[in-house]
Amino acid sequence: MMDGALSLLRLYAEWGVDTAVEDTPIDHRLARLAPIPAYQESLHQGQGHQDVTPQRHSPHATPGIQPRKTVGTPAFAPPQRPPASSPTHQPAAGPALLADSVAQAHAVAAAATTPDSLRTALEQFDSCSLRITAMHTIFPEGPMHAPLMIIGEAPDADEDRSGHVFSGRSGTLLDQMLSAIGLARDSLLLATALPWRPPGGRPPTDAERRICQPFLERAIALFAPQRLLLCGRLPAHLLMGTNKALPRRSWQSVSVAGLPAPVPALIMRHPLQLRASPTARKDIWNDLLLVAQMLQQNG
Repeated sequence: MMDGALSLLRLYAEWGVDTAVEDTPIDHRLARLAPIPAYQESLHQGQGHQDVTPQRHSPHATPGIQPRKTVGTPAFAPPQRPPASSPTHQPAAGPALLADSVAQAHAVAAAATTPDSLRTALEQFDSCSLRITAMHTIFPEGPMHAPLMIIGEAPDADEDRSGHVFSGRSGTLLDQMLSAIGLARDSLLLATALPWRPPGGRPPTDAERRICQPFLERAIALFAPQRLLLCGRLPAHLLMGTNKALPRRSWQSVSVAGLPAPVPALIMRHPLQLRASPTARKDIWNDLLLVAQMLQQNG
């Protein structure tokens, strides 16, 4: 029995189920369907002859439907799906829906004129499934016109739970990196490439990256940092528009809509790779020296 429970937990972890948000499991697919009295009744009925009494806090309880006594065991009748020919349930055009979501993201991001309004727009944006599954919206933290904006990968579990960028282990490693060149996080602008964590920490899909990209670009334009430090491939790909391996150890100009001039950007490893290998630590140290040199030259 114990082995079966552990196997089920491992399966949940592989599927990305890492957070319990309700005491009772909910089938959200059924929650979106129109309530069917016979089906709702069967959810709350046991075996044999008994009264059907809906649970007060049941997520499937439907207001206005009164319980009734039944004779015998009712037949379990799951909701029937309409035939494929039904015009209301025909498969939607995926590319068209994605184009609409990306266009909406661009419009919502462009309409934000301050960081606070951008944060509000992100928290209300409902055209990205990541917002539904994530615990928090991760928004950039730091001053306006910071000398350096550090952009990490998609939020990890620590960031999603706390609601703050570079928290937990990645935050501790980042502080160690910054202290090595005499910097403190309070003087810098910190952000994640995506505002929401993908379920289970999986890589974001191309659709999710395209929908979230306008919000990252708008945050850069509104905060207007002097330089960008892109920690990992995801922020580099979002801002430079390529899926190929990108060069490191050199500052490159990145054009961001809303800024009058390109911003110098440096690509480096994510702080979590600091413990990966001696080669990773050497690469990070060389990149930190470039950052320190640039900051000294530009005051």
